[in-house]
Amino acid sequence: MFRFLLIILVLILSACSSVPSNLQLANEQVLLDFSATKTTPPSGQPIRWGGEIAAVRNLEQGSVIEVVQFTLNASGRPIKSDVSGGRFRIWVTDFIDPVIYAEGREVTAIGRFIELESGHVGEQAYQFPVMKADNIHLWPELKEPPNLNCNCDPFFFHRGFMMSPIIVVPRE
Repeated sequence: MFRFLLIILVLILSACSSVPSNLQLANEQVLLDFSATKTTPPSGQPIRWGGEIAAVRNLEQGSVIEVVQFTLNASGRPIKSDVSGGRFRIWVTDFIDPVIYAEGREVTAIGRFIELESGHVGEQAYQFPVMKADNIHLWPELKEPPNLNCNCDPFFFHRGFMMSPIIVVPRE
């Protein structure tokens, strides 16, 4: 009986693996936090960063995805908010289709911090941390549920009595 319960428990817990397989690390490595890129020189440290895609550029030798960084939840998905650590670039050796990896989509990548690259955001000069990606995970778009405008009334059949206001006017 104990073995049966143990097998059931292992199956249940293994189904709760929350990080997508292409974003998991083979061994327990310490990942460099995005905020540490301001003080740590790039030397190939392992990283897992994510955010919202701002731009995609395809070059002769690969593609560059510019991302607005957001913190990641337990499953590795970016949590969109009004606070960002900045921007970073993901360098990929393959072709990235800008229609699929469109502006505004959420992406998480795992790779290595290889350099700081000078660039511009609008007219403002900016130092972009650059990641050489090992794997990229494009998150499915979240759809808002349709608004049904339900005027649900628990006293639907007693609408006449319950929905008419009762006004008490004191006598003078």
